[in-house]
Parts: sequence; structure tokens; C-alpha cells
Amino acid sequence: MNDKATIRLPKNVWLLFVSLYITEYVGIGFLTIALALILRKDGMELDQLSLIPLMMLPIGLKILWAPVIDKYLKRRISHYRNWLFISLTLMLVCLIFIAFLDPIQQFYIILPIIFIFSTMTATQELAISGLACNIFLVQQRYLISSIKTSGSMIGNILGGGVILLLYAYIGWMGCLLLIAILIGFTLIQLFFFEEYRYCQNKPTYENMDPQYWKDLIIIWKGRINWLIILILMPFSFLPAYNLLSPILVDDGWALSDIAILLKVFGSIVSLVAVILVAKILKRLSRKQSLTYSLLFQAFALLAFIPISLGYVNIFNVYLACFLYFFSLPLMSIAITAIIMDNSDSSQARSTACNAQSAPSFICGFIVISLSYYLAKKFGYFPVVIGSIVLAFLNAFYASRTMEK
Repeated sequence: MNDKATIRLPKNVWLLFVSLYITEYVGIGFLTIALALILRKDGMELDQLSLIPLMMLPIGLKILWAPVIDKYLKRRISHYRNWLFISLTLMLVCLIFIAFLDPIQQFYIILPIIFIFSTMTATQELAISGLACNIFLVQQRYLISSIKTSGSMIGNILGGGVILLLYAYIGWMGCLLLIAILIGFTLIQLFFFEEYRYCQNKPTYENMDPQYWKDLIIIWKGRINWLIILILMPFSFLPAYNLLSPILVDDGWALSDIAILLKVFGSIVSLVAVILVAKILKRLSRKQSLTYSLLFQAFALLAFIPISLGYVNIFNVYLACFLYFFSLPLMSIAITAIIMDNSDSSQARSTACNAQSAPSFICGFIVISLSYYLAKKFGYFPVVIGSIVLAFLNAFYASRTMEK
């Protein structure tokens, strides 16, 4: 396809990606936060609720089948579109099936269906990342990264907030069917989407492809500094946020108030941040956008210090969350754009993208457990201070090691 046609993508292509990113998060947003709150309100024990996050494990392990997404289902008119059809259709079926079950009485039947749903959500994310790398040029990647971040925020607001609020009026079945309608709308858009018409690269066939699993390792050649930055990120920005929930619980906050703070308020702030900073980031180099975003977030984390010392009033909490969630999309947009740039040389675009996302995601699980352990042993304050120090060190390291 010619450059002019690629740059000036029609509105329906952009709208499709908006829908894809929203549906990627709206279902998971409801089945994690909202479902747990609904079940807890109906008297379910915490040990049972702890099984819900385990059903989301495929999202963290999606890199294991990323090469499969890159290599297979390459047909005459589409490739990643085929995987999106499969994943979205199965997500739709799961939601409709769950809608007719009782979440309390049939909880253990619902759990494996949630596992299948999260597996298809992970597959959808893999297909979207490969498709986005194939379609969007370098100059478009800040924009599509902004759309991705915005879509995740909107999905969280809808799934973890709005639909939860509607639960009192439309019930369990109504909530699930509403999410199913959103996914159905995306499927209709996907049906009319011509993937190869907008691809930058010439399509290849399955028997012509290399062993895509090698890209899990090859992608890091000459990018050790980038790997270190990605590993340090969760250790710097996650502990303060992760400890906020137990701090608020200790202070007597209601679970619903915490959910509104973190899912609704936080997502709205991040959505506004994307709108305000998207144009600014386009004027910066990749190195500048990454360094400035890391530095901004390091300063934002300073607002958690009073909270960690026990000054848990509504002003301090909302100020800290405002700064944190405002800084989060800046970092996300910068990282996503760089990840897409690094994937240009690979035929396995989804594998290359998700191999770079995996270190931060895997380390995130370690950070969550470690922050709880260290907070119990040393208290909230030392853990928050340690994460802030790492945040400033990571920003400094990025400014010194990242190429322009």
C-alpha cells in the first residue's frame, strides 16, 4: 500500500481500534473488581474470592502463545483479523453463558468460564498488538498508543464502574448482556475490516515463516539497557499504588469507595491526561518522552509519602491518586511507541511486542507480593520511599542509556 494511503487511514479503522481496546478491558474490569465486590456484598468468603484473580493468569502468560498468533491462520484476505474473530466470538459466548448462571450458587461453574474468557482476552491483545504494528507508521504510534491507553481507561470505567453501578437496576444478567452487546458491536466492525488493504508489509504464508519463537530472545539483541528499564519500572511505580488499598482498608474505607477511587476516578484522570498530553508527546523524541514521563511519575509518587506515614485524609488520598493516574498514561504511551518501533524489524510483530511487555508484567507479580511482605516487616513508609528512589534512578538511567 502507498504511504499516503497508510498515513491517512479512514475513520472506520481508528474507530475499530478504539472499540477493540475498550472491549479488551471492559469484560476483565467487570469480572475482577466489580464481580468481587458483588459477591462479597452477597456474603461470599474472601478465600473463595481469591480464586477470581487466578482465573486471569492467562493474561500474564500470553507471551507463551504469541508465536502461534504470529505464525498461524494466515489466509488470503487476513491474518490477525482471524484471531480477533475467534477470541471475540468466544468471549461473547462466555458472557452469554455466564449471564444465565447464578454467581453465588454456581460460582465454581463460572470460574473455568472466566478462565476461558481471560485466555481469549489475552489472545485478543496479542492479535491487536500484531495488527497495530503492521498498520501504523512511526509517526502514528504516539496516537495509536494514546488510543490504546484511552481505551483501557474507558474499559475500566465501564466494566469496573458504570456497569457495577447499573447492577442495582439491571441485575447480573443485564450487566453481562450489556458487555456482550459492546463486544458484538466490535465484531460487526471487524467483519467489514480489510486487514491487508492497510498493512505496511507484504503478507507471508505459514510455510514461509521462520521459527517465530526465536523472537522471544532475538528482540533483546543490543537492547539490554531497555530490558533493565522495563524491569525497574514495576519496582518503582507499583509498590505505593499497591499498598494504597490495604492502607485505606486499615483506615476504615468502604470497599465500594476504594473501587470508585481506583477504577472510576483514576481512569477518568488518566483519560483526561491522554487528551492533554498526546499532542505534546508527538513533538518529543522517544528518548525525551520516556525520560520525562519517568521523571514526572517519580515526582508524582512523592504524594504517597504522607499517606504512608498515616495522614490518610480524603485530600491526601485523592491528590496522590490524581498525580499517579495522571502520570501513568504518559509512561504507557512512551513505552508502547518504543515497543512498536523495536518490533519493526521482526516478522513476528505480536511476539516481538509482547516479549518486551512481559518483563514488566512478570515483575509486577513479584512486586505485589514483595511490597506486602516488606510492608509487614518494615512498615508502609520505607517501602514507599524505596520505590520513589528506584523511580528517580530509573529516570536517570533512561536519560543516560536510551538512544535518541
